[in-house]
Amino acid sequence: MEDKKLLIVGIDPGTTAGYAVLDIEGNLICMKSSKQLDLSMLISETIKLGKTVLVGTDKAKIPGLVEAFAAKLGAKRISPEEDLKVDEKRSMTNDFDFKDEHQSDALASALFAYKSAKPLLDKIDFFVKGNRKHSISNKIKELVITKKVSIKSAVSIIEKKDEEDQIIDKVIADKILNESDFLKLHDRLKRHEKEINTVKLYNSSLRKRISDLEKQIRMQNTKAADRKAPDFRGQRINFLENLIKVKDSDINQFKSVIRRLNNILSSINNFHILKKLDTLGIKEFNFKNKILHIQRNDMLLVGNPNIASAGVIELLRNKVFIIVNKEPVSKKIENELPFLFISAKSLQIEEDKYFGFAEKKHFEIEKNKSNWVKKIIDDYKKEKEQLAR
Repeated sequence: MEDKKLLIVGIDPGTTAGYAVLDIEGNLICMKSSKQLDLSMLISETIKLGKTVLVGTDKAKIPGLVEAFAAKLGAKRISPEEDLKVDEKRSMTNDFDFKDEHQSDALASALFAYKSAKPLLDKIDFFVKGNRKHSISNKIKELVITKKVSIKSAVSIIEKKDEEDQIIDKVIADKILNESDFLKLHDRLKRHEKEINTVKLYNSSLRKRISDLEKQIRMQNTKAADRKAPDFRGQRINFLENLIKVKDSDINQFKSVIRRLNNILSSINNFHILKKLDTLGIKEFNFKNKILHIQRNDMLLVGNPNIASAGVIELLRNKVFIIVNKEPVSKKIENELPFLFISAKSLQIEEDKYFGFAEKKHFEIEKNKSNWVKKIIDDYKKEKEQLAR
């Protein structure tokens, strides 16, 4: 079953603004112009018609209203290299009826966007027909256009995403769960349980550190009260008072960390847990891994991945696929190492000393932008070539 209708919207901004809406096959759905037409009204009226994936303008420099509309709806903007001439627009819109020049310009903008995207849309239709993917045709077009992924990557992302949902739907409808489906759902459950337990263990260690600090403060207070030497009493009290302030500050910081972790834990399904390393060097790995215990399918948050040890790469090769990098990774490292790198700058990450918590929503968007399927295939080919030598 297809999702919402995919739309191409042409916009003519101004005191009197106009817009025209085409479906993804280039058929006109509606046109409108009005002096009251602002961004919120434009969004409100078009989302009732479907999902906007392309936004067109007749100007080389994209107007602010077009920019804002495309950004809000996650659509791709299309503009000409030079402003469309009056004759060009007239030629494009001759076969249509419109009320004013604002509707005419908006329609020309939409038709220009459709014409520009037509070769890509035809290529997708050819692929869909040849591979019998009609049921996800619109999903493929939406991903390829808005996320700039390849057609095959889009299919892989859609079908992988739908797989677990289809299992659940099948169980509800048929009340049947085969062994393969059960194992997939079981694996998904175990991944979530593992992430929750990791945060719980770290939370518990922080609570213990707070308890130890509070014990130290009580002991130092007792020693200060029992100290009899009058000559040093004042100095000792001042020293201990300052020490207590420092310890109180540490306790407050730890409590703040626990509150933050509790907030994350309460919605852990919305986060990916990243284990933190400063570099991929052997000393850093040996020190941190005593605490992190990096295992298969873990994801890492690495400060500078350009510092890498061959030994560490081998240890991580069959455990880790995705590395979120804080510093830019060199092309040489990116091509040579068997990992998919995602820049931390494009994600929303809550960090602690040993862990990062990345929001899954932004993480999956950035992952989908990268050609991760190609990375897997390229690494597999490299391994085969090395074995063949």
